Amino acid sequence: MSFKNASSFSRIPTAIQLNLAKNQRVLGIILSVSPAQLKPYIKDCVVNEESLMIYVSSAVWASQLRFCSAQIQTAVNTQSKENIKKVRVRVLTATPFKAEKKSPKIIPSAENIESLRNNAYALPEGRLKNALLSLTNTLLKQNK
Repeated sequence: MSFKNASSFSRIPTAIQLNLAKNQRVLGIILSVSPAQLKPYIKDCVVNEESLMIYVSSAVWASQLRFCSAQIQTAVNTQSKENIKKVRVRVLTATPFKAEKKSPKIIPSAENIESLRNNAYALPEGRLKNALLSLTNTLLKQNK
């Protein structure tokens, strides 16, 4: 899944559209003062009160952009009506909404479960014996 700017969605209320337009203007300022090699990796920004969050596509470029944060802050404050006091840089993950795959359950064979059960019966009474017998019962149920 690729990153989509919020402005690419239709039917957005006017207040949100104005906020998006402001963020796009600030993004333009950021791009104008950023080094050329960083520009392709700067994806978006959000102005929230006195804080500016810049989103990039890679952790490597995020660390490089952090070196320019004072320069960016000065440019945004002088070229816009913003009063930014803090610049933060965050990385957009390549697949932000990808569900993690669960690893398959590995259940021992019936012979191994039976061997574990026989060894549990040979133990003296106690918590370990009870735990192993409970485990073998659970494994036998799942093995069916």
